[in-house]
Amino acid sequence: MVGYDPKKKNLTNSQIFIASSTSGFVARFLLQPIDVVKIRFQLQIEPIRQQAGSKYQSLFQTIRLIHHEEGIRAFWKGHIAAQILSISYTVAQMFAFEKMTKEVGELFPDTVSSPTKKTIVHSIAGCISASVGVVSCQPLDVLRTRFVGQGEPKIYTSYIQAINLVLARDGFRGFYRGLIPAIILYAPVSALIFGFYELFNRAWDHLPLNRFESLKHLSNGGAAGLFAKLVVYPFDITKKRLEVVTFEEARSKFGQTRVYSGMTNCFSEIIRSEGFVGLYKGITPSLIKAYLSTAITLSIYESICNNLRQTSSD
Repeated sequence: MVGYDPKKKNLTNSQIFIASSTSGFVARFLLQPIDVVKIRFQLQIEPIRQQAGSKYQSLFQTIRLIHHEEGIRAFWKGHIAAQILSISYTVAQMFAFEKMTKEVGELFPDTVSSPTKKTIVHSIAGCISASVGVVSCQPLDVLRTRFVGQGEPKIYTSYIQAINLVLARDGFRGFYRGLIPAIILYAPVSALIFGFYELFNRAWDHLPLNRFESLKHLSNGGAAGLFAKLVVYPFDITKKRLEVVTFEEARSKFGQTRVYSGMTNCFSEIIRSEGFVGLYKGITPSLIKAYLSTAITLSIYESICNNLRQTSSD
């Protein structure tokens, strides 16, 4: 179980790092292609359906088109930045989460013994730990989004060149475009994920499913990620749109482009020009990714933590 448990041996800092970095790496590598499709949907102004002017019209049409125009490697565009982002974010988030739940659990033991209080503590810790992760990793997310979102010919050809261009055009603040919607997105998502995960695990323990224990963290983690993403998805759209502001020339071949002055303006412009459905562009690949990503990350993290505890106690 993620979080503090007085019945189990506490994890060391290095053990948390090993478990979180490995789970983040595996999840990102396996799911990067889904993320590329999701980002392309989110950045497209035109509707995601068959009509004149819409480059990407459906999930499978988009996969075929990206492969035809850019080759198989396009599904791993921006993967280096994405991988560094995934590992850094997962490590920062899980480290902060484990430390916070431990401190609260030791100061207030009833927050561990009471199911309701434990769920609340896990939700609050998830919210704060996600905020720590977002602030630490936002520059990497901006670079990843721009690499994934650009077409051919490429504007960014290397990470060093991309960093220099962002600094030249936007200054240091350019690396923190979309930070506010990112925090608004990830903080409640993380709160809901850890809250739902604790809730679902507790419900699982009351079901006659002991022989399926190996599926517990996989299914419950996936369900928690799916429900959480569904609740706050519109903020993911605004975050992605804001991250590519001043990057319009690389987006010109994909269709219309927009310039937004901030999160509120982005929300209102999407609703005005694309309707409320515009706030849910890319929802299908996003929910698939949310389910699989959370399932893979939490199940691998749990498995590694349990193995490390057993190894260190032998």
